[in-house]
Amino acid sequence: MSQILIVSNDDVDLAQTLSVLLEAGYQASGASTFDDASRLLAHKLPDLVIADECLGNFNGLHVIMRARARQPNVPAIVTTPMKSRGLEADARSLNVECILKPQEPAEWVASISRALRVEPEVGLSFFHRQVSCLSH
Repeated sequence: MSQILIVSNDDVDLAQTLSVLLEAGYQASGASTFDDASRLLAHKLPDLVIADECLGNFNGLHVIMRARARQPNVPAIVTTPMKSRGLEADARSLNVECILKPQEPAEWVASISRALRVEPEVGLSFFHRQVSCLSH
């Protein structure tokens, strides 16, 4: 199963997302700051990086660039609570999917599946049962 690194400065969102992904069968680890994510990346490279846009003095694209310094082709998703043409353009230039949060569980599976280039059925039935977990 794929190893996913999730980076979010919202501890509740991070815990919920980790719980849902673990329950769906993914291996997932989380960090709440750029520095925490950098430490995790120094020890183990994930198969996918999902990072929030806002991480204090850094943003999710900084985390993704840090991961890609060690593993150039690692797939990545940057998340944001509101549409931003600037972020979307920056993400597109790095071949990173930019998605709005919160997402319904089935949308998470589709986004992760696209990024990992796997069939979306992985974990999909679980996500349908967990619709309320990621909804705020």
